[in-house]
Amino acid sequence: MRHSSVFLLSLFVVLASSCAKQGYPSGGPRDVQPPVAVGSKPANALRNFDRQGFYVEFDEYVVLKNANENVLVSPPLKQKPEYTVKGKGVQVSWTDTLQPNTTYLFQFKDAVADFTEGNLMPSFEYVFSTGPGMDTLMLAVSTADARSGKPWAESLSVLAYRAERFTADSTDTIARFARPDYVTRTDRQGRFAFHYIPAGRYRLVAFDDKNRDLRLGLAEAAAWDTAFFAADSVVDSSAMPTLRVSVPDRRVQRLLKAEFTGKGRIVVSTALPMQQPSLTGDSLVMRLGASADTLNVWLADEQKDSARLVLVDPSGLADTLRLKYREATRGRRGRGQTQQKAAEPLVKALCAGQASYYDDLRLAFRNPVAAVADSLVCTVMLLKDSSLTSAPIVVDTDGMGARIMATLRSGERYTIRLRDSLFTDIYGHPSDSLKIDLTPKDYGTLKLHVDNRLAHPLVVEVLDKRDTVVRQLSTLQSPLPTLVFDHLPAGEYRLRAVADADSNGRWTPGDYLGGRQPEEIFLFEKTLQLREKWEMEERWTVKNKKEDERQTMKKNGMGRLEGGFEPMRKVDSPRPLPKR
Repeated sequence: MRHSSVFLLSLFVVLASSCAKQGYPSGGPRDVQPPVAVGSKPANALRNFDRQGFYVEFDEYVVLKNANENVLVSPPLKQKPEYTVKGKGVQVSWTDTLQPNTTYLFQFKDAVADFTEGNLMPSFEYVFSTGPGMDTLMLAVSTADARSGKPWAESLSVLAYRAERFTADSTDTIARFARPDYVTRTDRQGRFAFHYIPAGRYRLVAFDDKNRDLRLGLAEAAAWDTAFFAADSVVDSSAMPTLRVSVPDRRVQRLLKAEFTGKGRIVVSTALPMQQPSLTGDSLVMRLGASADTLNVWLADEQKDSARLVLVDPSGLADTLRLKYREATRGRRGRGQTQQKAAEPLVKALCAGQASYYDDLRLAFRNPVAAVADSLVCTVMLLKDSSLTSAPIVVDTDGMGARIMATLRSGERYTIRLRDSLFTDIYGHPSDSLKIDLTPKDYGTLKLHVDNRLAHPLVVEVLDKRDTVVRQLSTLQSPLPTLVFDHLPAGEYRLRAVADADSNGRWTPGDYLGGRQPEEIFLFEKTLQLREKWEMEERWTVKNKKEDERQTMKKNGMGRLEGGFEPMRKVDSPRPLPKR
């Protein structure tokens, strides 16, 4: 009996251990597949459609993701449809009366995801016709950033309007107030296509429709063309037209900020450049910044911590400024501790480190300089042999900067010393001594011979590897067709030209309401590799893009441009989903 009990206890322990080792199943690999549509009621691509909705079933349970924004209905309905999850599917319902003999397309763009893992279904289309026939034509266009020429990466709503809606004397403001005939959205490559549309000609407007109301806002990025585009059965995407996107500059002149930056000093910022600003009130000195949208002001009394000034400018300013200086606080909120900012030195060097030996050796002053020493010179030491020379200093007429008139050689190491009290600012503060260490570099030069065949002057921009404009010149500034870009560091550069239609010396964006397209840009075909001590020469013929396109198409002998994507084929009716 005792042996039986021991045997049963041992058997129980073994079984328990065996069960513990087995554990629970892990559940298998993670589901990474998006939902798949397996059926619909009524069937997809149905003719003579007379329902007030449809149902799409998927192979798993799903959830909706911002359906009101991510489902595009074309032609758009007056009232947005209602989207609800029902079982393993989505029910779409509406109350609007559908137009007769019209093909409707519902595009589900990132609107459906599976319930468990949230895998988005990339795209699904449901199409039907309220008449006996189905429209099967399409219209494809691309969008590009009007400033850089690169594809517009952000999603845009694109509206199409039938040509019949325009009259000869109508103003082109239809995108501001009228409901479009068809709607779609751009992809990540800036391309879009209208599917299942009837034959005809259309005017297109693309814009960043943030509130999804299908109405162009005054400050939204937009692209449009006054030409009409024809729907077709085959669209050659390598030769498709491009709409140029830009954000309109609809700023108006206004005061942005006015504040003390220290006792006695005030900075005033405006939305647009000032023309001839005037300030009345306490006695002061003022200097307009290089961009003309910043005004630096120094009160006659440096210790004054309040001011009342009146700012007037022909650009549209007439503001009364009441300002109070407040010292910066530190520590926890409520302790009321104050911290006096350390006074900045009067003189700051703009030429330390590695600078071009061609460039001026510049100094900048924190406050305007009112007096200088009798002998305004500095010492320049060549470190390899400790030889010393003297160089004069010339103060700018506005008292805010100066130049050291020293002759340096590239690759050599120098130390420049300025003794104290060389400069005295408007408050009577003398300057401290200053030491500048620098090793000038030898830079390159680019000479560009421009053959401008446009009706407008050009602004030619030099771009670095990050597409930042590092230098620019206008053909209006040069009496000769050769533009010389001096003192360029060694590196890769690209060239971009702006057709400066308004002759303001910069690129101007488009304005839909004003009927002004963004100024055209032209990109030089080569990337330039500039080295130190090089003088590079290039020739550039800038001409109308349509002329270039015609020459390229003639060269190919195929009526199409080189490169690009494969042609878009005829849009057939979608294959009906299997019935469930």
